[in-house]
Amino acid sequence: MEEKEDNQTISTTEHLSRQKVSRIDFEILVNFYEICKKKKISEREVSFLMGKVNKYFSEILNPFFKEHIKTEYLDILPAIASTGIRKIIPNDVATKETIDIRGTHTRETDKYSEVDYYKFTVTYKDGTTRNYRWKITVTKGSRSKVNPELLEILKKLISSHYFHKPKFALNIYIILKSRFKNAFSPLELQIALSKLTNKSVDPEFALQEGVDNMRITYSKVLNETEKFLEHCQDHTIWISSYVPLDSPSTKYFIWYEDTDGNDKLLTSSDGNVLLSSSIEELLTLLRSNDGIFKAPVNLEGWLSGMEGLLPTVSVTYSPKEIIDGLEADSVSLDTLTDFVNFYNLIGDLGCQDERFAEVLDLREAGELRNVWDYYCDNHLFKARKHKGLSFDKAKLIVDFRELLGRFEELMLVS
Repeated sequence: MEEKEDNQTISTTEHLSRQKVSRIDFEILVNFYEICKKKKISEREVSFLMGKVNKYFSEILNPFFKEHIKTEYLDILPAIASTGIRKIIPNDVATKETIDIRGTHTRETDKYSEVDYYKFTVTYKDGTTRNYRWKITVTKGSRSKVNPELLEILKKLISSHYFHKPKFALNIYIILKSRFKNAFSPLELQIALSKLTNKSVDPEFALQEGVDNMRITYSKVLNETEKFLEHCQDHTIWISSYVPLDSPSTKYFIWYEDTDGNDKLLTSSDGNVLLSSSIEELLTLLRSNDGIFKAPVNLEGWLSGMEGLLPTVSVTYSPKEIIDGLEADSVSLDTLTDFVNFYNLIGDLGCQDERFAEVLDLREAGELRNVWDYYCDNHLFKARKHKGLSFDKAKLIVDFRELLGRFEELMLVS
């Protein structure tokens, strides 16, 4: 081993060898690495997409190191390199075939970077050889600039609850790639995620790192409301509230996804929607069910897992706010969203019981359906050909009030 210092650069060289190395493990590593180099995916970026620390892949590339790409990571290599599995895993190598590796490893370090040079020769079982030259550079202490456009995209994903469940870096990158082609590199994503996991970030967008199956994950730091709503999502049961048009008394009810895949409102044994004047009263009623209603499959788990959580409403339906919004000079997107949520609620109720079926006909009134179609085409399903919002406002409000009146007669029956 030789060591010298020249202009603050320290260089060390080792002569090394390994015998009986698994050839297939080595070939997988070489194939994958060469594809990544051609596509200009750095060692750091590979480590990041694998869910590992920055130098993980660089250390695996050391041909004299006993570590190799673990079997459980083979499935994600094609996604990282955007290639087929057969271009990475050779099909002409015997499972137990081995190779010998001999060569040198030189490391040059200074305060800015660390560079590894591997010069080695592989000897195969038939005596033939092949020479390799690898150079791996790791930059130290550099401050990377956050891509503001990518940061805003990630914040939108956070707001849309994408990060409520832990996500691997590779899955996040694939989502971005599918929506924005190759607009952002893995390194840019890593830098942006690092920014969002910083303790100084706005709590509304704060992410945290976790570990799943030895891979780093990213998830939102949930507040108390979000923790409860995520619990509801896990059990597909939510607390909703309804504010009657001519009454200040809010009603609370359960909205859930049934085993048949349909969304329903929890009803009592007599067929009426189960309503309570408060969340606490509603939960008490649910816990002390004495044949009053048929419990959804997930109800017991939802109730028992609520300890330590703060029960809250997921959606509030307020027809007065909808009407006020429709009467405004300019109808806002929030008003349209509230209208569509109410429109869908009526659909859920109308489809679950024949007694409520008549509201389905009422909601098909021309202007009501017209606005619903517009919202779905432009804001829900993102249709290619956007239609402009055009409707008779006076008729829409008349139709809405008629639908609302019949809905309240059926839902708020004592």
